[in-house]
Amino acid sequence: MEISEVFPKDGQPQRLYCGHCQGHLDLQFADFHEIVSGVEISIEDLPKLRCTKCEVDYLPDKSRFSIIELHKQAFEKKSDRVSVSRKKTDKDYGYGVASFIYDSDDYEYIPGLKRHWNIGFLTPVFFNREVLIKYNASPVYRLSFASATYGEIRRGENFSIPFGINKNGKVVMWLGDIAQLPDSEQYYLRSENVESDHSIGSEFYDGQIECIFTELSRENSLFKSRSRFLENCFNQFDEKIAHLDDEVLELSISFNAPVVDTEKERRHVADTLNKIYVESFDNKALGRLVERLGGDPKSLGSIKRLQKFIELSCPAIDAASIMSPFYILYDFRVAYSHLSSDESSQQKLDYLCDRLGIEHSSDLTIIYRSIIDSLRESFDKLSEEFETKTENA
Repeated sequence: MEISEVFPKDGQPQRLYCGHCQGHLDLQFADFHEIVSGVEISIEDLPKLRCTKCEVDYLPDKSRFSIIELHKQAFEKKSDRVSVSRKKTDKDYGYGVASFIYDSDDYEYIPGLKRHWNIGFLTPVFFNREVLIKYNASPVYRLSFASATYGEIRRGENFSIPFGINKNGKVVMWLGDIAQLPDSEQYYLRSENVESDHSIGSEFYDGQIECIFTELSRENSLFKSRSRFLENCFNQFDEKIAHLDDEVLELSISFNAPVVDTEKERRHVADTLNKIYVESFDNKALGRLVERLGGDPKSLGSIKRLQKFIELSCPAIDAASIMSPFYILYDFRVAYSHLSSDESSQQKLDYLCDRLGIEHSSDLTIIYRSIIDSLRESFDKLSEEFETKTENA
């Protein structure tokens, strides 16, 4: 290869996106061995950016500069060969009271993180996903989601820490943000801290570093609407009415729109959506709220309790209409349970389509989109009602 090929193309800095598929790149370390304009250059563990989908490698700017500098030194010494073993940066940026595990190579080599000010602030720190479950259970902190993989940990009106969830299921936060937490919270986070997997490409990175906010998918829009509704409920009643257990989080992150229309896929879609948007509601919490509002939650299941809560807390709206998508989703799961006969399942499915306003012959894609859109609309209407009540209080 020629030395000109090492220089950034068109003089532009390397970004964290593949030039072929535009997917996110991961930082990896691999030996570099090339003849560059007549100089044989060998570097052990040179940082590279890898597109795992296209199996294409790119060089971070700092790696490019290292190759260019080595070539220059060899040329000045009239040598046709140079071999080095790169040393990891292993920098301690001095943020926080706990000795967090992180890799300063991430900060140095992942595009967009390094700054000439607040050195090390944007170093990614990785955690087990369970860290979010514990924060969700905390009476002090709350979680809100802009999508299934991008959110913030909040405390009060003026304090929040953004986080992302990468493709490997690890939670990512910035080192500088973590250092702003109370000491006790830093030590708690340290207990869930894990080694970097050098994968930071996500909606979190897009929004935080590139200021890219693409239109949310149906799935992420629905999850965001759910989060908004739960946040409004907490603001009104100081009560968390839904769980965020590991299964719900895993399903939310990994779930994709159906591609094929088979009975197995219908069962999978119905079960998954039910676990996220019906079974995740906290029956006990809803029962307490119903009692506080003067109702009787006894003998009511989770959907009925949610409806009773809406009737009592928002008497101006049509609770039955608002709750219809939740019952439809539940019936969708029942229609494909193993206990249902083919005739019974079809009757339930026809009735479900009638309530959604779609044809009986609708395929899974149409049914799925109709359920997703109607659930989101219900969550949004409920949020608007709670927000209006707060404004008028």
